[in-house]
Amino acid sequence: MSDKDSYGEIRRVLSNIRSIRVFARETDFELLKEMHEKLGAAIEERRADAEKEAAARAERDEKRKELLQLIEGEGFTAEELLGDGVNISKTRSKTPKAPAKYEFVENGETKTWTGKGRKPKPIAEALSAGRSLDEFLINKGEIQ
Repeated sequence: MSDKDSYGEIRRVLSNIRSIRVFARETDFELLKEMHEKLGAAIEERRADAEKEAAARAERDEKRKELLQLIEGEGFTAEELLGDGVNISKTRSKTPKAPAKYEFVENGETKTWTGKGRKPKPIAEALSAGRSLDEFLINKGEIQ
């Protein structure tokens, strides 16, 4: 049994009062007291961490409100400060996007496909009609 499975089982037992009672009846009292002390210490450590996290979030939110008030007080909007065409994404891709390998036309518009994932409908239809995937290569003269 992996640690993940073990932790899942522990969570299941500890989240059910009946399971806890059965466990307590089957466990030596001195061991239960020792476990109680250790669990209590771990809970207090986790409580302190949670309080620090909540305080940090509250501080960050307060700072954000102050900055927005300052921006508005100077007659700007947050969007104006970001400038035109600036796209700030909250999530950043860790891997670069694969370059397009194939090109096809769909509804009069030229589109590309990396060759990964599901085949675009126009390519799938052409392949089922007997055409070759090589016909859609962007750089047909280069060795892929």
